Amino acid sequence: MINLYLLRHGKTLGKPALNGHTDVGVKESVQKSIAQALLNNYDFQAVYTSPLIRCKRVAELLAEYNPSLDIRYDNRLREQSFGQLDGIPFDELNDEWATLEAFWSAPGETTLPEAEPLEEGYRRVIEAWEQLVEECQQDTVIIAHGGPIRYILAHVLGLDWKNPRWYTALAIGNQSISHIQINRYQGKPYFSVCSIATSLTDTSGN
Repeated sequence: MINLYLLRHGKTLGKPALNGHTDVGVKESVQKSIAQALLNNYDFQAVYTSPLIRCKRVAELLAEYNPSLDIRYDNRLREQSFGQLDGIPFDELNDEWATLEAFWSAPGETTLPEAEPLEEGYRRVIEAWEQLVEECQQDTVIIAHGGPIRYILAHVLGLDWKNPRWYTALAIGNQSISHIQINRYQGKPYFSVCSIATSLTDTSGN
């Protein structure tokens, strides 16, 4: 049995925005608290991470605190690109609100201007996930974003990843953990979703 822990990064700096490929950071004290909480509360030997700094920095700190960890960076674990609206604070959106609402109501069929189609994002994340599952031989933390974590959970549970309620009704909070176990039988993986988006710890940084 192998344990996989899907960690969503901490709350990003700056105004609330649709941050996809925009490389916005997280308060350093929060990043340190996340890394320490992982090491204190979970037993794992490997880390896969999105290369965006809000995820990557946690992996860097984990490597500093425990040099024996196997750290791997995978570009396919990045958040969705939201094109022209990527990184723009919500309170600065004007005429774009109608476009954004159309996307939220049917994300599988609607693509924001110059953005990555949802299906392309889903496919690249699941490609990374399936390779990870095939290669994984030890308990592992995957540091990623809300979108990719939802893609993986939908894939494992056999749910419709295009359903807009999957993105609006399912809360994947910052610095939350989703726990999946893998059991292999005759070379085939069988998954158990043990928990979804449980709180890591108090990592407020105060």
